[in-house]
Amino acid sequence: MATLKSVIKSVIPAWIVTYKTTHKGILLTFDDGPDVNLTPQILDLLAEYDIKAVFFILGKQAQRYPNIVQRIVADGHYLGNHSFAHKTADEIGFKAYAKDIKHCQTILKPFIAATPTLFRPPQGKLSLSAWSAIQCNHMQAILWSIESGEWGQYSHQSVDQMLARLARDIQPHDIVLMHDNSSKVQLLLEKLLPILVEKEYTFVDPKLAFPDVYKH
Repeated sequence: MATLKSVIKSVIPAWIVTYKTTHKGILLTFDDGPDVNLTPQILDLLAEYDIKAVFFILGKQAQRYPNIVQRIVADGHYLGNHSFAHKTADEIGFKAYAKDIKHCQTILKPFIAATPTLFRPPQGKLSLSAWSAIQCNHMQAILWSIESGEWGQYSHQSVDQMLARLARDIQPHDIVLMHDNSSKVQLLLEKLLPILVEKEYTFVDPKLAFPDVYKH
C-alpha cells in the first residue's frame, strides 16, 4: 500500500520539485561535500564503474577544498547547489536563504564557467519560502526517491542493513541520496555497486536526466 508521502510525491509536478528521473536509470547524488578524505575515495569508486553523478556542493566546503571540486568536474560529474551554509529557510528566513543560494552559485560558477541549475534544499526541507527563494535564483529543486541511510530515518542502520535495503528496494528512475562526507557511504558503495551492476541496472547520466543541468 502506498504511503502518504509517496502519494504526495506522485501529485507534485516536476516544475516544483523532482523526485525521480524521466530517463530509465539510477541517478546517484551526493550531498554536503566535498570532504577532503572521503570524496576522493568515492570518486575513485565511481570511476571504476564509469558512473556519473551529481554532487550537491556546500559553498563553504568548496571554498575549503577547491581542488576536490575541480576533480569532481574533471571526472565528468556535475555540480549542484546545496546552499553555502546548510541552513533551512525556516532557520534564516526568505531573504537570507535566497542570498545563501546565490552565494553558493557565485562560488561554484568558476569551476564550470557556467551556472548550476539544480538545487537540493538542506535537509530536504522545501517550504513555500524555500521554493520561492529557489525560483528567485532560477533553479530547479531536486529531492530524492530513496536514501542510502547514513542520515535521516535510517541513520541507525549498519552498512550491511543499508545494503540489504537498497539492494531490495532500489528501482530504475530512482534518485538516490547519499552523503560524500560519510564513511558509511564509502563502505556501502564498495558493496552496492557490484550488486547493481550484476543485476544489470543502468546509471543515467545527469546530463540526460537534466539537459539544462548548467546554464551558459
